[in-house]
Amino acid sequence: MQHFSDRLATAIRARRSVVCVGLDPALERMPPALVEKYRPQAAELGDEAAVAACFQEFCGGVIDAVAAFAACVKPQAACFEQYGAAGWRALGEVIRCAHEYELPVILDVKRGDIAATGAAYGRAAFGGAPGFAAPVAGLAADALTVSPYLGDDSLEPFVAQCADGRGVFVLTRTSNPGAALLQERKADGRPLFVHVAELVARLGAGHIGDAGYSDVGAVAGATSPGALRLVREVLPHAFLLVPGYGAQGAGADALAGVAAGDAAGFVVNASRSIIYAWQTGVAEYRRAAAAAAESMRNDLAFAL
Repeated sequence: MQHFSDRLATAIRARRSVVCVGLDPALERMPPALVEKYRPQAAELGDEAAVAACFQEFCGGVIDAVAAFAACVKPQAACFEQYGAAGWRALGEVIRCAHEYELPVILDVKRGDIAATGAAYGRAAFGGAPGFAAPVAGLAADALTVSPYLGDDSLEPFVAQCADGRGVFVLTRTSNPGAALLQERKADGRPLFVHVAELVARLGAGHIGDAGYSDVGAVAGATSPGALRLVREVLPHAFLLVPGYGAQGAGADALAGVAAGDAAGFVVNASRSIIYAWQTGVAEYRRAAAAAAESMRNDLAFAL
């Protein structure tokens, strides 16, 4: 199977975009027309199924709207998981929808566990769980986010999936306000996140695609530009998944000097500023999402 990093590089070059659209649906922020469409169905289907169907249509509409401007999408699994089996099925349909538009899917799950448990998490995201007749399909995501806190053996079950064309993004220096509490603690004179980046480099060295990028990348936030550049220094051949742009306050200037190679070597995630752009009153939700994604692509065009 083609390397994940090659598929992502192809999508970036084809659309001339480093935009990653985060799909983080919340019921209280759904467009009124969708709420009124699915609210009556709750009596027959149950709240879980009705909300999940609402999320599925909303995310499908966003994907259709941004497909010309985004390099990939990143569904947040928790937004769907809270609605149980119906939410999980809707998440699978959203992933299938993205693939119809040839958009790589980074599943945001932040898993991290050892041995059989880690392998089971990986099979849930990618497929391959044992079945009576054949392996189970799973969600068929292209990549997932993982936490390194348990150490290298907790990442190995996920990295092993790179041999089958999957990708991994390891939390390294995140964009949230509390990130510095642990991630910037000094160990042997260097911030902990630098040690994590070095671990990412080691794990990814054996999984380099034809485009020159590793299938094992790092999550590094734009809200700390200095840390982001340090991560890039350690990982010159890895894709970086960069949150923090838009609603979290970071702008294009935070990405200066971070690009690597002819496919930029990073994608920048934005969720609320794109999928909820309709709340500014400018346009219907799909048109508003398309306009926001196009504007973001143009804002980051310097990377390509």
